Amino acid sequence: MTVTASPTAVRIEPAWADPAAVLATVRAVEEYWPLARYAASPEEMIATGGDPNTAMYVPPWFRRDFAFDGVVLVPGAEQILGNERFVAAAHRVFGDDAVVRPTTVYVNVMLPSVAPFVPHIDVPVFHGFTRADQPVWLLQLMLLSGLFEAWRIKLATAVSWFYDGPGGEFHYWPDGPQAPSDVVGSPYGNVAVLADNERTYHGVAPVGGTDATFVQGLTRDSLLHRVAGGWQMRNGAEVVGAGTDAVARITVSWKAEIHTDGAGTDRAGALTLGRVVDTFLADLRRRGVEVATPDDPHHDPAWVRALSDAYRTPGPRVPR
Repeated sequence: MTVTASPTAVRIEPAWADPAAVLATVRAVEEYWPLARYAASPEEMIATGGDPNTAMYVPPWFRRDFAFDGVVLVPGAEQILGNERFVAAAHRVFGDDAVVRPTTVYVNVMLPSVAPFVPHIDVPVFHGFTRADQPVWLLQLMLLSGLFEAWRIKLATAVSWFYDGPGGEFHYWPDGPQAPSDVVGSPYGNVAVLADNERTYHGVAPVGGTDATFVQGLTRDSLLHRVAGGWQMRNGAEVVGAGTDAVARITVSWKAEIHTDGAGTDRAGALTLGRVVDTFLADLRRRGVEVATPDDPHHDPAWVRALSDAYRTPGPRVPR
């Protein structure tokens, strides 16, 4: 195995001992859900700088969880969760003494679209504070604020691909969002990139190149189904669109918790919502920002906007 290092990311080649078996596992799963389900609340729109009153375009990008919290959810996913090549690469980024605990596998299937998957950072995890009971927008602003690093559980993320068509290049910024991106493009072959994706911006160029179309009619309730030789997008029984295996870009993402104390309890004491609110309020007031203590910190628009204005930073763009 060859591992090529950069400051916060490593490229792994080969990524899989048996890539055909991994692809067969992905194609055997039924069904996949729109990525739009994962971040579509009004608060999420505000926190990421958008307009919650604007109708959201649902692109033909779909996801399925294969493993969560170390538990395999679909047959065959154990070969992905247990990939020792990813564990070895995680040690290259986080140190030889780190404890690497694989926890999560999810798969994205992207069909041709004129839209890019804009550069972003992944959802962070904090001791006592996770997406299981907290909104994504709050977790991401906690990360960007830098106020909660003592409680953050670092995550290693390895990403690999199955796609030989045009477009769909993977861009990532190991030297920070102001530096040039590194790029992995089609045909991908048996390669992966591992990084701290809660810190490393990454995005995808439009899949399909000049042949991509603007897919219409998808909603947050649409589903992607496996059919012979390809995929179908459906609203109930209605087929909204379809694509062959040749045009479908598949991403397999693997995540592991990184611990440095040998027991997985790097910081004493878990966060509570009250503690998070108080920490934010104290910092905002140091910045000269006056905002009322929210009655509902998950949904108060003035509170969400104040946090977004204070801590959200512009990310990079996928080069055209």
